[in-house]
Amino acid sequence: MSHQTRSRCSLVAFTICACVSVAAGTARGQEGIPGVASGLGNRFLQTQTPLTNDDGIIEATFLHRWSEAAIDAGPGALWGIGGGAYVNIGLEYAFIRNVAFQVEWANSFYDYEFALKATLLRPTDKLPLAVGVRGGIDWDTFSGPTKQSSGFGTVLASVTIADRVTIGVSPTYTQRTVWGHSNLFNIPVDLQVWLGKGWSVLGEWVPKKSWSPDSTYQWSFGVQKAVFHHKFILCVGNTLPTTVDQLTGGDFNGDVTDRNIHLGFNIVRDFEIK
Repeated sequence: MSHQTRSRCSLVAFTICACVSVAAGTARGQEGIPGVASGLGNRFLQTQTPLTNDDGIIEATFLHRWSEAAIDAGPGALWGIGGGAYVNIGLEYAFIRNVAFQVEWANSFYDYEFALKATLLRPTDKLPLAVGVRGGIDWDTFSGPTKQSSGFGTVLASVTIADRVTIGVSPTYTQRTVWGHSNLFNIPVDLQVWLGKGWSVLGEWVPKKSWSPDSTYQWSFGVQKAVFHHKFILCVGNTLPTTVDQLTGGDFNGDVTDRNIHLGFNIVRDFEIK
């Protein structure tokens, strides 16, 4: 498939997904996201929240990050939209209350991620604190020297302030990255501000690691709209990876710099099978 063909397919997929999400919301009306009253779901931008969906829910996710840096592409290439993309396709099934099985596939290194996630504490009005755990395996199947597997584990915690602002942290260990680093630990930090009527803004920050002095921290910012069983997020940031083994080390594709800013979007769709 040629570069131009991939670019057209990427733009067409973005347009179709956006239209479907908006049409579903118009046809069926607005609906909040399961969770605390601030609209917190089970995912921020790249990282996870402590919450799982109600049992019997299957959730499909599509994460899309244009690979060409917006500043380098400029207006002629629509700030990167005319180029290729990193994508992540995922499914989550909550087979019992507070426990879910997740599987994702990312086209970077053909990375499969298999995980179990459990919510240990759900927030209430009196105690707006959520705690969960998530663990699993990343399996890079790229037919090259990076073919490998990597175990990971993370503790997920969030607190909601004034029923509107949620701050989350996710201390994470991963066994190795595709760039040759092992036994990594990092603590991504997340923020969601609920604006009402299905709207919220999100931020994400991942500290840099000492082995890459020319790199900076990873950051993302997004605007989310929730409609009936759908979430649609437009985002911008210097973060491209979406799996634990590629995100935690801060060493994805070489150094991460302030100039390396990319556009992207998330699409989430819930299906009730009960």
